[in-house]
Amino acid sequence: MLYTSADKHGYKVLQYVQEYLKGNNISFQNMGVTSPDEDVNLEDMIPPFAQKVRSNENNKGIIICGTGIGVEVGVNKFSGIRACLATNQQLAEWASVYDKCNVLCLVGWDGDKQKIYAMLDAWLNAEYDGDAGRLKMFEEFDKWH
Repeated sequence: MLYTSADKHGYKVLQYVQEYLKGNNISFQNMGVTSPDEDVNLEDMIPPFAQKVRSNENNKGIIICGTGIGVEVGVNKFSGIRACLATNQQLAEWASVYDKCNVLCLVGWDGDKQKIYAMLDAWLNAEYDGDAGRLKMFEEFDKWH
């Protein structure tokens, strides 16, 4: 399953994401705002989103806030999450290919529809290169604290 979420600063980009997903017949569940006037705090938005994404290794998520940085930092605090902040198509692709990122973080204040669509195409269609050693290394980091 694919999960989406955004605060009020990510609402416009969330609309583009959902439009893209619907247009490509990709099922998703929105866990974020549903109108531009609605607001949700990151501390209320991120934990349930992270729990859903990590509940199945095949799940993915797209989460958005104004800078994209707040959601990236927050969601990466959860084991089983590998989130990346992508600001262009190539970073979105590499996040999938090299790091098997299961969460794509987007900048809500950068609402260029074509750019968003290109990043979604790249991230959703890229295939992981299969380097299991890299994923094992990431899991080992949990033991460091």
